[in-house]
Amino acid sequence: MNVILHTWYGGLILMIICSYIIAKACDVFESATDCLGRNMSEGVKGATLNAIGSSMPELLTTVFFLVFAKQGNLGRDFAASVGGDTGSAIFNSIVIPMLVIWVVLAMGITGVNVSKKAILRDGLFLIAAEILVLVLLSSSYITHWHGWYFTGFYFIYLAYTLLSMKSDNNEAAEDNDDSDTWFEKYKFRSKEGIIGRSWILLICSTLVIASACAGLVEGCKGISEALKIHPLFIALILVAAASSVPDTIISIKDAKKGNYDDALSNVLGSNIFDITISMGLPLALYLLFTGQKMDFIEAGPAFIDIRIMLLLVTIITIGIYYFSEEMHKSHVYLLGSLYAVFILYAIGAADYLNGGGNSFLAKLSGVFIEFLHQPGGISEFLHNTANAVTGSW
Repeated sequence: MNVILHTWYGGLILMIICSYIIAKACDVFESATDCLGRNMSEGVKGATLNAIGSSMPELLTTVFFLVFAKQGNLGRDFAASVGGDTGSAIFNSIVIPMLVIWVVLAMGITGVNVSKKAILRDGLFLIAAEILVLVLLSSSYITHWHGWYFTGFYFIYLAYTLLSMKSDNNEAAEDNDDSDTWFEKYKFRSKEGIIGRSWILLICSTLVIASACAGLVEGCKGISEALKIHPLFIALILVAAASSVPDTIISIKDAKKGNYDDALSNVLGSNIFDITISMGLPLALYLLFTGQKMDFIEAGPAFIDIRIMLLLVTIITIGIYYFSEEMHKSHVYLLGSLYAVFILYAIGAADYLNGGGNSFLAKLSGVFIEFLHQPGGISEFLHNTANAVTGSW
């Protein structure tokens, strides 16, 4: 156990194992939500049931980052959880659509078309949510009211999305004797009680994912301590990728079925869930019940740039999806290049903040960080704005 929790390779092995468990459990998620959302219109199911179910890893990692945090490291560990949610949102926005396009093209289809309405609806809500995160998390202190505002924003989005739903009046799920998975055989063992068994599968898979997420958090901390790097940067890349496995698998499965709107709506809806509910609800409940106010000034000097990076990536990717009549192989290369830039930036920022590294990447990232933190600059403006809004909380 000491090797696992106090060495970088032990932490990495633990995270890989947990990622595999999440990948398997998400198959059960997808099966349950496929049945529970059978009467939802295309695009709405992806933005609600699929997004909520597949974002459980992000929510649970936030829970464990808060619960496992030592008192003196509460701000740092919460920043790491936000880093995981942010990295997951960037992974979802870039990597998942890239893989979806690649899989669809490999099936012999000439290109991928997605409803402009779905992109515009979820994209604008996502940008608004990220602006809310950018401003409110610039406060000197974080209270439970911050969490409630993030949570409330998600319910506004959810209400709007559900009101736009058009019922298809589909028949109840058909019997599926051809399935060879244990959970499909369990779900369809009789025509009665399919909904009830789907809920059982959903709850049980959530418990399995919860255990795996606890392992992700411990693995992240182990790597951080061994390499003496802020856990924010480990979460930004590794926890983000591991927790995004359900989103990836569900979106690819939807794309293979030809449900391109659901595939992309799941991505955008998951991102909104990640940076509002996954971050906000655990934060609100934790600070409410403990009666604490979190000192967030020391959370990390680069935290502002991560949130701005998320907003920039979101605007760029939504622009790509909205203004492209059809997505082809060139979009795969474009998105891949964009994610590579993000990864290189994260590596450079970690090096720069870990003692002012002299590497090329550290110097480039340092220029951006210093620009944001210059006197009278963006960071100071956001800090003053946030304190003016949240000072009475």
